[in-house]
Amino acid sequence: MSEQTIKIGIIGTGIFAHRHNRAYQAVGDKKFEIVACANRSKDKALAFAKEVGIPESSVYTNPMDLINDPNVDAVDILLPVQFNKEIIEAAVAANKHVMFEKPIAATLKDARDIVLLSRKAKTVVAVNENWSYHPLVFAVSQFVKNGGIGDIVNFTYDSARPYSPDSPYHTTQWRQNPEHPGGYLSDGCVHDMAHLIPILGKFAKVGAFATKTHTIHVCEDTLATNIKLENGAVGVANFTFCSAGIKKMDLVVHGTKGSIHLVDDTSVELFNKSGESIDTTPITSLKSNAPGNGLADVEGELSAFYDAVRNGKQLGVTTEEAFHHLAFIVAALESVKTEQMIKLEQV
Repeated sequence: MSEQTIKIGIIGTGIFAHRHNRAYQAVGDKKFEIVACANRSKDKALAFAKEVGIPESSVYTNPMDLINDPNVDAVDILLPVQFNKEIIEAAVAANKHVMFEKPIAATLKDARDIVLLSRKAKTVVAVNENWSYHPLVFAVSQFVKNGGIGDIVNFTYDSARPYSPDSPYHTTQWRQNPEHPGGYLSDGCVHDMAHLIPILGKFAKVGAFATKTHTIHVCEDTLATNIKLENGAVGVANFTFCSAGIKKMDLVVHGTKGSIHLVDDTSVELFNKSGESIDTTPITSLKSNAPGNGLADVEGELSAFYDAVRNGKQLGVTTEEAFHHLAFIVAALESVKTEQMIKLEQV
């Protein structure tokens, strides 16, 4: 099928709308054109429209007016996640394709409703989880699924983000008054889940402890977990937003035939059954199969969205998987509260 431009309407013109604008430009104007935007603040909407080149006649304060704009093919939702369900429902009802930011929702009930809606929708309903579009992580997941290290026995994961009080993301009102579970823990840790679940498989149970170090994070900002996978393997995963300058995601997976060491989405080591370091080409050669047409992160997710809409291709993450990402955080926080092992909820 030849390229056919998807006309985008953006709802929410805050910080990340500018990141999406850059990504749309990188993917190419033959694939996407931003034709409308909405923000409850008309001034903010107009400022973004001027930057992007949207005519004032296509600037809205009511998101439903944007959804019903006949010039809009797809809706890009960049709102606090508690509004995802309402806007997705309206977009699907209007026969518009729709993408929305992670976490999938502020509650598992809303998340479940979104999954069920996406299954019935005649249009594409896509979770914008940019960590699902890291080609090396995809390659590792495929290598493990194909039996490259045998059956998973054990894993350890350590995710550290530095305390950054000057970050513009800290001061956004919806993060300072979070309605989503655990605040930063769900907002940030679902990214980690987008790496872990494709490689390890789904989580069955979790036991957890949490602490709070910095008041700017509002909720707990460090989470330590013990996990049992649905495949029977066990492991530990630790997450903190309080490191002293260190930003690193470090995963080691031990299998019956070998081990893998993945650092961030940039470096991988492979070890055979004898513990010897061996060539990683069998892993890295799989990167070319990753969704996103060779692009990564936000650019990759938008490229994959285009392929899903125009060519019926699969996205890098499903709404069911996004539900599982949030379900892990909800279960971990329940474990913190009860000091019991908690089963993850299912759709």
